[in-house]
Amino acid sequence: METIIVKARTKAESKTILDFLKKKNLKASVHKEPTKKEILDNIEQGAREVRMYLDGKLQLRESKDLLDEL
Repeated sequence: METIIVKARTKAESKTILDFLKKKNLKASVHKEPTKKEILDNIEQGAREVRMYLDGKLQLRESKDLLDEL
């Protein structure tokens, strides 16, 4: 099996490509790239969590415990 990544420049291109794949009975999945605002919001959220940890308001889990759950 191969994975092919196609980056459409417009919604029209994306629709055309997806319609073609659907006609050929090929599986397609769409992954949208995060916007600049979403990226900045995630960084800001991470900074808030670090501040909460440093202030003693947030307890972090050890990575070993997190991996044990998987």
